[in-house]
Amino acid sequence: MTPFLYNIANELIARKKPLQHVTLVFPNRRATLYFRKYLTDCIQNPVFSPKLLTIEEFISGFSTWRVPDRLELVHRLYTVYGNEVNLEEAFDRFYYWGEMLLRDFDEIDKYLVNAGHLFKDLSNLKELDTQFDYLTPDHKEYLMNFWGSIRAGTSENKQKFVEVWRSLGTVYTKFRSELSGAGLAYEGMLHRHVADNLSLRDDESGPGEVSFIGFNALTKAEEKIIAWFVEKKASNVYWDVDEYYLNTEWQEAGEFFRKYMNDPVFRKTFPSDIPANLRKEKTVQVFGAAQPVGQVKLLGQVLEEALSKGVKPDETVVVLPDEKVLLPVLHSVSGFVDSLNVTMGFPLSSTPLFNLIELIMDLQIGRRGDYFNHRPVIALLGHPYSTAPDPNAAHAKRKEILEKNWVYIPKNFLASSTDLHRLMFVDTDEKSIIPYLRAIILCIGSMAEIGKMDKEYAYYFLKVINRMEEVLGHDYSSLQSFLKLFRQLVRFQKIPFSGEPLRGLQVMGMLETRNLDFKNVFILSLNEGSLPSYETKGSYIPYSVRKAYALPTVEHQDAMYAYLFYRSVQRAQNVFLFYNTETDVLGQGEMSRFLRQLIYESGLKLEHRILNNTIHPHQIEPIIIPKDSKVLEALNKLNEGSARFRGISPSALSVYLDCRLQFYLKHILKIREANEVEEDLDARVFGNLLHEVMEKFYVQLVDRKKSKLVEVTDFDHADDQLSKLLDDAVKQLYHLDPGKPVDYDGQRLIVREIVKRFANQIFEADRKRAPFVIEGTELEGLVYTLQLNTEPGKAVLGGKIDRVDRKGDEIRIIDYKTGMDKSEFESIESLFVREKKRNKAAFQTMVYALMYVRNTGIGKGRVVPGLLSRSNLFDDASSFGLIMNKQIITNALPLLPEFEMHLKSLLEELFGTDQPFDQTTDTNTCRLCPYNRICYR
Repeated sequence: MTPFLYNIANELIARKKPLQHVTLVFPNRRATLYFRKYLTDCIQNPVFSPKLLTIEEFISGFSTWRVPDRLELVHRLYTVYGNEVNLEEAFDRFYYWGEMLLRDFDEIDKYLVNAGHLFKDLSNLKELDTQFDYLTPDHKEYLMNFWGSIRAGTSENKQKFVEVWRSLGTVYTKFRSELSGAGLAYEGMLHRHVADNLSLRDDESGPGEVSFIGFNALTKAEEKIIAWFVEKKASNVYWDVDEYYLNTEWQEAGEFFRKYMNDPVFRKTFPSDIPANLRKEKTVQVFGAAQPVGQVKLLGQVLEEALSKGVKPDETVVVLPDEKVLLPVLHSVSGFVDSLNVTMGFPLSSTPLFNLIELIMDLQIGRRGDYFNHRPVIALLGHPYSTAPDPNAAHAKRKEILEKNWVYIPKNFLASSTDLHRLMFVDTDEKSIIPYLRAIILCIGSMAEIGKMDKEYAYYFLKVINRMEEVLGHDYSSLQSFLKLFRQLVRFQKIPFSGEPLRGLQVMGMLETRNLDFKNVFILSLNEGSLPSYETKGSYIPYSVRKAYALPTVEHQDAMYAYLFYRSVQRAQNVFLFYNTETDVLGQGEMSRFLRQLIYESGLKLEHRILNNTIHPHQIEPIIIPKDSKVLEALNKLNEGSARFRGISPSALSVYLDCRLQFYLKHILKIREANEVEEDLDARVFGNLLHEVMEKFYVQLVDRKKSKLVEVTDFDHADDQLSKLLDDAVKQLYHLDPGKPVDYDGQRLIVREIVKRFANQIFEADRKRAPFVIEGTELEGLVYTLQLNTEPGKAVLGGKIDRVDRKGDEIRIIDYKTGMDKSEFESIESLFVREKKRNKAAFQTMVYALMYVRNTGIGKGRVVPGLLSRSNLFDDASSFGLIMNKQIITNALPLLPEFEMHLKSLLEELFGTDQPFDQTTDTNTCRLCPYNRICYR
């Protein structure tokens, strides 16, 4: 294989002419480096080097104008545009449209389009789109029925819309004038200026002999400039082309060359004998793998195998049409490649530092005074940069936030560990956001715990924010405005990796392969959407107008990428092509059309292999946990514990009735769901608030009166007390500052009113029942031991009763339920039946009644178990007792022996060895089970 640039170098040496007066122009910088290397290989004696320039350097050498960065250009356009159309929007909102307009201006000039005509046609087209004059009466009637009315002429908004399009031509002219007056230009403007004024240099010495090497899709300005040098200066053009796609009309890769061959100036620069490298014998292997990560892993295996067989890294390139797989590729080859060079940019938006800055901005945007929202705080405390200096400190803070259920965390708590935390967790605003971010980035860049690549990220982010400060100062309307602009700026920023470009394995993007040839070529991501890319940049100019004025369209892009693909493999001897075998959910992302062309049209012998992992679905076997000695030992520990939490709770027994395996996972293995801050006031939190309010109300009432007797007058000011109790409960739940009022907004405000209404209904029911005696609220420490006929011989029940009150000889065992729990059930036996709809609330309340009776020794009077729930509090029910077989239970004492018998049988099954812990057969139970992913239900 003889590289294209080596042939050019050899040809120049063969002419025996001094090279110091020769200027060679290349598409990119990388080509100049390789050409210098090949030139060194060709010369025998020391010579002066020719002048090697990129096309941008060559063209800019004919003008004194400077091309500033995109931010400055868009900001200047913002001023011109605003003055012309009376723009009243912030720069961050304009930036997206301004960047798109600047891109259109750039293309208009690069393709030497008559801007006045184009903008006039564009204005007429948009004006036509806003009118209905061309509609027939039938069409108008149809639209009137659909839209309601069609007014003649245009509305004020439509008129403003048309005026914007009419003003684009003026904006274009004034923007160019403003830039030229400051000695500035955007790239297309400079190219057009040079192309239009080359004739003025006809008599000047100029750059001497000029050769243009390896160009393909030229803009009109580039064509004009190169053609002028070919015609006036007898310059030469070296085309990197192959007869395969040049002489085949349907091959889009040769579209531009066929056009140049018909050009009266360029046709004489083509050689009479077009090379036919693509059809030469070569080894081509095509690999299909599932997903990008599958391609990357397969690349590592194939590349390692090739290197072990003698393939030289210096003669090998890995081409990545999809830049997102760069880091996975580097990790994949790092174990066996000692030296590699990356010649492509890595997006700043894909770096962990960008993620950190976004989290910091969310932190500041969601700040309330001296408090930060838990979501960005927890994410920041878990970020690798945040944990690098002191992982234990960050973990401890996260743990404490979760334990305290802190929705809003005070900044003093957060800023007391590492230097980075002290910088992050302070309040800032739009005026000081840049110094704030700069200090954080500098701190990260100075950390000894991070790698060199992370320091590189910090350097480029500093450049971005420093440039924002230089161009825009601190003029941001809000933090949201700054974040929006920052994201737009970073979106197209890339880190240019640096290294030794002539040594080791080369990793390149598709555009970087221009003019370069390698013996061994690996190309990944050969799928539609990656090559050619689906990505299209926005434009004010629609497709029809672009086509009419010969501006670039999607066909132009496809032809360019087709050429890059074919020329990257045309001189290679060993070609390895990888594609993703799995399309997305819409069926997009199939094999690239270019790869299909190579397979079916090139005539090359290809070895096509698809990597797949044969799927052997395992039958989901039922999970059965036998009660061996270890399980029994853990089970027996349920009888142990402190006086407060001792024993098996009624809710645990209810879980056992629902699913034995769920009981095992939750209460034996004690597998807990991940602890998270409960910001939303869900049913569980709502119930906790109500329980807390009701307990405090009656405890304070008893303490205040020094009596457990509750009278009607005790509820006269209940509403005022309720508001304070609810505030205290919310402060306690979310660990808010006790000295500050609770900020009720959004969901909290709604739940506050619901809890108040719920509590007031309970007070109203209690007012009707008064006078009565409160025997206890949130009673803890009650235990009841049942003697069993199996090991360990006993079972201990424990729990907390929401409320016990007494009136005369009637004792009520009350359970608060904030859901739609019903009081009705068929029989005592039905409370223990599995696989059928079972009244869980009634079961738990009966267990509480049994525990209370056995603990207090009540033998006379009446014990009434009941529910205070949403289903009976708001329907004017006269009684809240349980209802069995459609009869209200006015005394549970006669029912307790039967209930205790069934309960004993249940506990003997639980502690016995005959019944293992297995899954329920009622899959409806599994839908809301937190362990359903363990058993695949």
